[in-house]
Amino acid sequence: MADRRPFDAKDFQVKNSAVFGLVLESSTAFTPAPDCRGGKETYSTLLELSVAALAKYQSLMQTAVKTVPRVLLIKLLKEALLRSHHLCIRDLISNWPERSLDFSEILGSQHRHRVQDLLNWESGRAKIIAHSLLNCQSGALQVVDLREALPNREATVSFVEASLQSHRQQRTKDLHVYLNMWTEDCLMEEGKVAKSLSPEERGIKLHPFRVVTVSLGSTLERLGRRLEPQVLTGLELKSDTFETADSFATLLGGGKFPNLSALSLPNFAKPLEPADFQVLGEVLSHLPALRRLNLNGLRVMGQLRQLLQNMPGHLEHLNVSHCRLVSIDVLFLYESRHADTLRELSICGMSRFNHLCLLVRGVAPQIEWLDLSGCPECFEEDFLSRMRFILRSPFSKLRFLNFTGNLISNFNPAISVCLFFAGSDRIRSLATLHLDAMHLNESFAELARAKLGNVNGKNRPKKVQAQYDPDTGLTVLKVLWMDTAM
Repeated sequence: MADRRPFDAKDFQVKNSAVFGLVLESSTAFTPAPDCRGGKETYSTLLELSVAALAKYQSLMQTAVKTVPRVLLIKLLKEALLRSHHLCIRDLISNWPERSLDFSEILGSQHRHRVQDLLNWESGRAKIIAHSLLNCQSGALQVVDLREALPNREATVSFVEASLQSHRQQRTKDLHVYLNMWTEDCLMEEGKVAKSLSPEERGIKLHPFRVVTVSLGSTLERLGRRLEPQVLTGLELKSDTFETADSFATLLGGGKFPNLSALSLPNFAKPLEPADFQVLGEVLSHLPALRRLNLNGLRVMGQLRQLLQNMPGHLEHLNVSHCRLVSIDVLFLYESRHADTLRELSICGMSRFNHLCLLVRGVAPQIEWLDLSGCPECFEEDFLSRMRFILRSPFSKLRFLNFTGNLISNFNPAISVCLFFAGSDRIRSLATLHLDAMHLNESFAELARAKLGNVNGKNRPKKVQAQYDPDTGLTVLKVLWMDTAM
């Protein structure tokens, strides 16, 4: 018999993905209530049978909306969608009692191939869904996934425009909405583009997905013409490639978006020249609200000053991983005003220990999140002393530390993990630590157990989890200190 576990919308979680940014997914699988046997639908409970009967008549469904048990609301909304009962769709969505609403889960896997037909824009179903969300009165609903509910670009564009109109009229409740960003070309899953929200920090938050790289500039320009300048607060371009720095300046130059607070620079088709960094720096100089900047993978090589020196604000989050920083870049960042305000710093892939050490020591007093992963060349000489030197930095607020990928071949990995584990335990503010997983061999097992035993004997309760990283194919250790956990 098919598994009929009840679907609980509370089990939805928002997870972090390196490719897609924030992705909505469910920890439970929805199995539709009826089983099709011999062309007939059978139901496991009297309640399910009742809902199926109610679904045939819109007037009865509207009456049942407030009386049907929560576990059957998914079934009721599904039947309303299949039968085009618009008033019932409106009432269910507008008063949805759960935190999350995912239309692909509601329809079920066996109906996935019919989504384009079921929620066709011309039929009005997608329009009534968008209208219901924009006038939603539910106090519980926070996250909605519309990637299956808006089947084409016209529907998505209409929803964006309607949501912005709702912002201006201040009618929209706080919602996170996930949707596709459509272009004229074939879809490719290349990441997210933009997140827009109202200047009052309320209203619909848009999280577009599936962007065609080659059409990104023109697509975003069209979207930009529909947005009020103060609406755009976050822009993620890391998954996309621009031909030149000038094309990036055309998109964002001239202070078009004064409230842009988070920016991830794109990849560029050709290595940038010094003049190109001057163009990028000019764009950044007109973003007074910018606090979060991701330069990951941009080959800076001596041009960091050109990028950051004329910024009007103070950065709080900076990612310069794999940027090939040279001495003048490191010295500029260490002496800049940003070093005093940074709360998050990622410097993965550095090759010189003196550069890494200078940056860590410069931000240590106020840093809360630090990523030092993938820097094995920094520790290949005298691993123990360099590791201890880093851990003795004057951290007072550090809560997250990533030290994976730094174990070296001429020092036993298991012992390296144990020693770093023991040293980091002395950072009293630390809540989460990521380390390489230990592969203990017989000769070092006893020593490793002794080291870990000494750490576990301290008064700070902790939990160690082994986690598989699908991006690297490696297993890492995640250490959680219970006394500093949020």
